Amino acid sequence: MNLSNLDHAFVGIIADNLTGANATGALMIRRGFKTATFTGLAWPSGDVSGYACIVISTESRTLPPQVAYDNVATAARLIIKHGGRPLAKRIDSTLRGNLGSELEAVLTAIGPDSVAVVAPAFPAGGRTTRDGYHYVEGVLLAETMVRNDPLSPVTESHVPTMLAGQTRLTIGTLGLQTIRAGAVAVSEALKAATSKGARVICADAETDADITALGEGMALSGIACVAADPGPLTTAYISAVMTRPSHRTLVVTGSSVQPMARQQLDKLEDDLGARFLTVDATRLAANSGTAGLEVERAATVLAEMPAAVNVIGVRIAEPYSPVDQYAADSVAHGLAEIAARALELIPSLDSVYTNSGDIALAICRRLGAGAIEPVEEVLPLAVCGRMLGGSRPGLTIVTKGSLVGGPDAAVTCVRHTMEEVARYC
Repeated sequence: MNLSNLDHAFVGIIADNLTGANATGALMIRRGFKTATFTGLAWPSGDVSGYACIVISTESRTLPPQVAYDNVATAARLIIKHGGRPLAKRIDSTLRGNLGSELEAVLTAIGPDSVAVVAPAFPAGGRTTRDGYHYVEGVLLAETMVRNDPLSPVTESHVPTMLAGQTRLTIGTLGLQTIRAGAVAVSEALKAATSKGARVICADAETDADITALGEGMALSGIACVAADPGPLTTAYISAVMTRPSHRTLVVTGSSVQPMARQQLDKLEDDLGARFLTVDATRLAANSGTAGLEVERAATVLAEMPAAVNVIGVRIAEPYSPVDQYAADSVAHGLAEIAARALELIPSLDSVYTNSGDIALAICRRLGAGAIEPVEEVLPLAVCGRMLGGSRPGLTIVTKGSLVGGPDAAVTCVRHTMEEVARYC
């Protein structure tokens, strides 16, 4: 299944009941995707052409497995017939229902190269998975009240074992160590598992960051993945697929004399696949001719970076310490000039992240933005906003000090810029 050009088609989500369908739909709306939930297994008579996401409820959780299979197969074919992509199969966070037969149905409809990534974790709801075992508020699933559910009891906590009893498809696993190594590691692990014949891959997750890395890795892999989860992985995966490469972020950072600042940039590389160009601050602080050459070199290299790389940027060669305020201002102005040139040369750049107030101010002044409209505090002392006026009105920008936040702070901020751009655009 070809996942290219998804920004020009709607994506499909199949849920086993209306409550779950609407819950996932609400998550998609929060990510900026206009969503409609169908209440039956037929295309509605009303106009739904403007919806980026279609959710179909099959009402199949308590049906016999074969009937559930048939309902999901019908929903998948309906999505494909109307030009969409079935990218997610919504499952219950306590694993009730016909997981095996419904996954078989959607994978059969998509084709033999498709893979379901099963991640029942929902950290905000106290659902986590470690070493294949699923927990509810820290209690093994089979030891909770769901064991006595009158219509769909669950007596197994180990997700791969449960699915092995419900499907003949080959099952693989994806552990926390791989997921926490970042999206690239997830992508490689998925490709390795599918090369060995896995069609259902059970993934661990304990935090929202785990789920985001998993979704981004799925998108990065190029495999026809189906997110099988209660909603968080669906939104992470679809957001990653739908926003790449149309939305790109430019990272502009100053001297990283503090270890934490360097760690934050390193995490951008590891977790988001960011690609940085190192610039010579001494050249930016020198005479205008030397600075101009460094600006043009940097802007040209940035423009030549592959379009599939969503996060690109510049960082100062270390160690560097300005000799006086004039030198510090010259470096900030040089970085702002690089940003302005990059924005001119790369149309897909629609957000900027900075780790210095001086650099953010220099960029705003270089672009002629007389004000920033604050939109949301991403982290304490890290604010996402939009530029007002100037040559790039509406440009999303995150301002953050280099000492703000822990190792994941830059990753959190850049992810937020992408989500904000998706909502605004």
